[in-house]
Amino acid sequence: MEIKSQLDALRLKRIEKDFYKYILKNINSSDEKIIPKVTPFLGINTDALYINKNRIIFIKFMDTSEELFSILDEELIEVMYEEYLLLNNNMSRDFKDISFNYIFVMPNVEVKNNYEFKDFVCNNIIDKSKIEKIFKDKSYLYSYLKEENNEVKLNIFITKICPEYFVLNEKLYINKNFKKISFYDDNYKYSIVMLENSQIFKVCSINYNTTIYEGSYSTGKTTIAFSKTLKLSRIYPHHKFLFLTDKKQKCVELMERLNIMYPDCKNIQIHTLNNFVIRLAKNLDLFIDYNLLKKDYKKAFSNLLKQIKNNLNDKRLFKGIFIDNIENFSEEEIDFIKGFLYKNKYILNLFYSKCGNISNNFNVFDKRYQNESKVCLDKNYRSSKNILNFINNFSKISNNYLKEIRNNSQDIFYETKHIKEHNDGVNIIKVNDLEEQLESIIWEINYLINNKGLNLSDICVIYPYNKKKLKNKNTIYFQYILKKELEKSNILYVQVGDSLTNLSKKNGVTISNIYSLGDLEFKAIILCELEMFYNHKLLDKSQDYKINDFFGDLNKIYLCINRACDYLSIITTFDEKNSDIIKIINSSNK
Repeated sequence: MEIKSQLDALRLKRIEKDFYKYILKNINSSDEKIIPKVTPFLGINTDALYINKNRIIFIKFMDTSEELFSILDEELIEVMYEEYLLLNNNMSRDFKDISFNYIFVMPNVEVKNNYEFKDFVCNNIIDKSKIEKIFKDKSYLYSYLKEENNEVKLNIFITKICPEYFVLNEKLYINKNFKKISFYDDNYKYSIVMLENSQIFKVCSINYNTTIYEGSYSTGKTTIAFSKTLKLSRIYPHHKFLFLTDKKQKCVELMERLNIMYPDCKNIQIHTLNNFVIRLAKNLDLFIDYNLLKKDYKKAFSNLLKQIKNNLNDKRLFKGIFIDNIENFSEEEIDFIKGFLYKNKYILNLFYSKCGNISNNFNVFDKRYQNESKVCLDKNYRSSKNILNFINNFSKISNNYLKEIRNNSQDIFYETKHIKEHNDGVNIIKVNDLEEQLESIIWEINYLINNKGLNLSDICVIYPYNKKKLKNKNTIYFQYILKKELEKSNILYVQVGDSLTNLSKKNGVTISNIYSLGDLEFKAIILCELEMFYNHKLLDKSQDYKINDFFGDLNKIYLCINRACDYLSIITTFDEKNSDIIKIINSSNK
């Protein structure tokens, strides 16, 4: 009922709304459910998959008027019959073990003449009189159900015909109406989980032109963006779609997801902006000055964008483009990408987070997209209740701190709603020196394994930087020290790189600096060596760049704490006297 779309294939018809209201009002048990807008095969767009005790019906709602049907009744019946045969042929080829039916609901007409389609009209068309019967007695709908399917086979079948409604995530189970399906092999361990209902509504609510989705980490921005791309690629198999992200690691993971969930896809391209631009430049035989890219990347990249734009001559390649983390793209880059969209009936979805930029040019006063119409995402799908309470407190205190400095400032950090139940609280551990900090890290890892039943692969140790130059001009190589301590304690570890994703098999504790962490998530996060941050106190509140630097470090901490699903430990030698950051952290845990 929440689906709002300008696309004909996803638009809710009046009879469809009436049908859903009736079914939802009269649902008898958890065995009965509806999946909206299912495209089982390319070229076949159905409005719903009705499931009752593992028996299924594909449904298409027809808003054909009585006047039109009186003129084209035979032709329309023949078109429906051909689509019915096409679905049957595809099912018999790919899913022989699945029993199903396909019905067409025509609430505005009475089908009086069968022509040569008597069986089809009788068994597969529900006209005005028949739909009235169903609304009076739902058991009449049951007569269109075929044999009961094997539950396991049916669940796997559903993931094949609507992969856009599922997410690969070992730690998540958000829609209890559908089974969680787990897969294992030498390199991967993952589960396929049905999205929550509100996410499915957003995936199907697709409008033309530009739509901005705003939300914090863990609110499902990437999931919705990716699912929308899949949805459109199946509805429009002869059009091309582009998914752009800012990190190579996320790009690798999304391509892994695509290969698993929709291996036959031919019309989706997934790139980082850099990769997309370099590929275009090579295809156009443009000169790429790699030396200039190393010396002055911003200038060289900008020149490359202009060259490509001049050479393409307004070539429109994509019906839809989805850009994740647009806070890390410049306005020039976004304008460049827009130039590849169709001129009419295009779809541009931008996914935005004010706190998503962890680079050194983080700007709390950036007001881009402030006046744009947005879809706000406010449910947290990752963190358990206790951790999320801490994150929300951290957000509230940090936002209030900024408003005390500048009254006209907008909120930077987001408060979100939990959907996962509570787990352990947040542990803030005060130690005296680096040696104690390392001992605490080892103790926490052993505690999580021995007392909480976690595996090494469930744990990540995060630190700000691999190394830091101290005021006395000495350099601390924290990553090297941590590795040595883990080896000394016989704890296996893996280091984050571009190819390490949430789907990758991890043979040990993951260790990462903040910049390499990307979109990885873990059951347990150990955040340590906060002393490496450069801006623990905001001494000069009159300078914008000082404010940006301080909140930039808060933003990096916000990223880390949002990576924890069930357990979060923060280890530091600093206290509230020498660090406003620690003061905010401690206050957030009260």
